[in-house]
Amino acid sequence: ELGDAIYDCLDKLPQKQAEVFKIKTILGYDTQTICNELDITASNLWVIIHRARAALADCIGKNWF
Repeated sequence: ELGDAIYDCLDKLPQKQAEVFKIKTILGYDTQTICNELDITASNLWVIIHRARAALADCIGKNWF
């Protein structure tokens, strides 16, 4: 059930946040590879990850518990 809630919440994120979160957290790609592929800086990557995690935590808190 938690897995379904996470994927439902991922679908609600902005496309770039969801993409970066999946690539980094689920697929486990390293920072440099992601930055090269998406043409973003490491700082930008971590801001996107932070925002995605915060939005997911909020969404899961509202929809799963």
